[in-house]
Amino acid sequence: MSAETARASAWNLKPLDMQIIVTSASTSADALIDVDGDKVALDNFSKRESRIYSEFGLFKNLMFVGQAGYQTIDFKGAGSDVDFIGFDETKLGLQYQLWRKPGLAASIQASYVIDGGLDDPRLNLGGRNDEVEIRALYGRSRHISAEAPQKWIWFYDIQAATRYDLKTEIISRWQVDVTAGVKPSEKWMGLAQIYASQTREQIINQFTTPEVTQLKGELSIAYKIRPKRYIQLGATQTLGGRNIVQETGYFVSLWQEF
Repeated sequence: MSAETARASAWNLKPLDMQIIVTSASTSADALIDVDGDKVALDNFSKRESRIYSEFGLFKNLMFVGQAGYQTIDFKGAGSDVDFIGFDETKLGLQYQLWRKPGLAASIQASYVIDGGLDDPRLNLGGRNDEVEIRALYGRSRHISAEAPQKWIWFYDIQAATRYDLKTEIISRWQVDVTAGVKPSEKWMGLAQIYASQTREQIINQFTTPEVTQLKGELSIAYKIRPKRYIQLGATQTLGGRNIVQETGYFVSLWQEF
């Protein structure tokens, strides 16, 4: 979501325009939701992440999209004891603008996802093997009041994605992301986001990774600290699922457009 114009991610950047979002997040949990939907107490779970997301306009209807991250995960409970420090998955892709007009856009994105992070999807939904992701994006944005064209913009963004595992040769994941927001002034913006995902059970080197479902919510506010630069503060919570750690935490992001 562009901080500067409150446009949805479905809107490609203009050629040679660039946006970078750097995020630092910290989450913790005292329970895991098991396969039956029951909570299992954990001795310890904490995760710290640093992520960078970038967009770069290549041509009129084509944009580069990239994402990478670094994680620290401490986990003890439910029969596991994990101490992980390392890179999360890296995603490199291209986004093609299918159509656009004022207040409306749709795009499709194809990305190569490089394996990273943990192989245990209960703790980290990335990782396992290299994958190919196909993502469809649809966005709307409009002014609430015609009398105040620079104020009170509402917007939403809907994305649906699937991944193909290049090693096991199966559709490994489905995901739907929904973002809704409002921009009441030139400097302030509020965001509410929902992420729903499902990863399939797989057997890798005689080790079974279980099917995982997750519903996660985020609330945040963003403030323009200078032209083309926003700072975002937010909270995140696992709302439900199966075979997933029930995380609660916060994040800080810096958005910069060039």
